Amino acid sequence: MMKNILRLICAIILLTSALYAQKLSGIPGAFADVGFGARPIAMGGAFVGLANDVNSVIWNPAGLGNTENYQVSFSYFKQMQLVNYQYLSASASLSKEEKRSVGIAIISNGDEALREYTFYGSYAQKISFLLVGVSLKLRYASFGNNKLSESDFLVFEENEISQGILNQVKGNAIGFGLDLGLLYKLENDITLGLMLRDVASPVSWDSKTDNPETVTKGKYNENIPMELVFGSSFNIYSGVVLAADYYPSLYKESANRLRMGAEGVLFNIVALRAGIQRFISSEEMNKITFGIGLNIELSKMIFHLDYAYVNEPIQSTQRFAIRAEF
Repeated sequence: MMKNILRLICAIILLTSALYAQKLSGIPGAFADVGFGARPIAMGGAFVGLANDVNSVIWNPAGLGNTENYQVSFSYFKQMQLVNYQYLSASASLSKEEKRSVGIAIISNGDEALREYTFYGSYAQKISFLLVGVSLKLRYASFGNNKLSESDFLVFEENEISQGILNQVKGNAIGFGLDLGLLYKLENDITLGLMLRDVASPVSWDSKTDNPETVTKGKYNENIPMELVFGSSFNIYSGVVLAADYYPSLYKESANRLRMGAEGVLFNIVALRAGIQRFISSEEMNKITFGIGLNIELSKMIFHLDYAYVNEPIQSTQRFAIRAEF
């Protein structure tokens, strides 16, 4: 049984890698994953092999099997001080013995010029020696809804302004995605993870203008680039964990990436975190992250207040999140 499952996993990895390696670009034009949850981000984004809280909905749905009771998390941040992101997730344990859990998440980002939504529905269960998880995603976007007025463009001629407003491109998009995740506890202190993000990810776009004589792109389809991630975590001491994720390049225009992070919890109250994101064989700059968490227990509830700082090459970003267990 174990050998058959391992063979199936290897076959899926090889097949998906072979199919997607032929694509021209691994750079997403929309619905880019900037990472969510202050705790995972503070650890450098190395969470696929750790995945043990409600953030697993996004990072590795198999990790929902490690959660107990109910969890809710909310996060808001401004990516590079430009784009607003809101992230809400929740999970519930259905059976502690069978490690069956469900989760949902909603991501909203952008403004009237381009607004994107992603809705997650996730399920995890232990099968034999593995935790297996799946996430189904619904994506929706709208663009070109920002209001324009002639007073905003006084440097142009009046006829140029009216023509520009008339030819403003607007429209929407809808699509879905499929994520598959696995977790395997090698020993009591070592866990291995695997994530196939956007195994299927078609998105249908539709664009138009108010000018009937203008030809736009109209209706067309595209796919969100797939990601393959190998993760691991190692509990080196009570309350201290190391994690590492490897993102092999599946496309000609993307680089191999390595994410590493650490977390240490003091007296079950204060959590200190740090990490790094490295681009292998690429000129892109590495990202350094660090953060802190505060755990507050009130009655039968535990509140986690998390902060992360990401040293971005262009503009650094701060992340704040609140997570509750009950």
